[in-house]
Parts: sequence; structure tokens; C-alpha cells
Amino acid sequence: MPIAARFGHVNLTGRDWRRLAAFYTDVLGCRLVPPERDIRGPALDAATGLHDAHLTGAHLRLPGHGEDGPTLEIFAYDDLEPGL
Repeated sequence: MPIAARFGHVNLTGRDWRRLAAFYTDVLGCRLVPPERDIRGPALDAATGLHDAHLTGAHLRLPGHGEDGPTLEIFAYDDLEPGL
């Protein structure tokens, strides 16, 4: 028997989040959910296991599920120093 669950979001990480977002908005009809994300700090470092991690990106609303439907998170990391 399935549990009572609701799908909220899925995350994609790429080199150029804006280019990925453009693909999903142009091809699938997703819509940007402001604000754009700019995340850094101790909590992100702890979550990723990286030192001085920095993510930028956005959430896109998936089509067909209304204003409260699931989103696609698209992020890109800043370049990190090799070996970190």
C-alpha cells in the first residue's frame, strides 16, 4: 500500500544553470519561480561536504500541476579549486 506522499521537487546541477533553465522553459513550458537562488555558507558546506561551496540557480514550476505543483531546481556550482 503506498504511503501518503507528495512530490515537491527534483534537483539538476549543471555547468550553466541559465542555459538549462532556458531549455526547460522553451521545450517543456516550465515557468521561473522567483527569486533566483544564490546560496553559500556553513550550512551548504555541511550539506555538500565541500569547502566554500557556492550555488546559483532557480526553481522552475513544472507544467500541468497548478501554482502549488512540483518544481525543478536547477543549480550550478562556482568552480572549486582542484582537489577540494
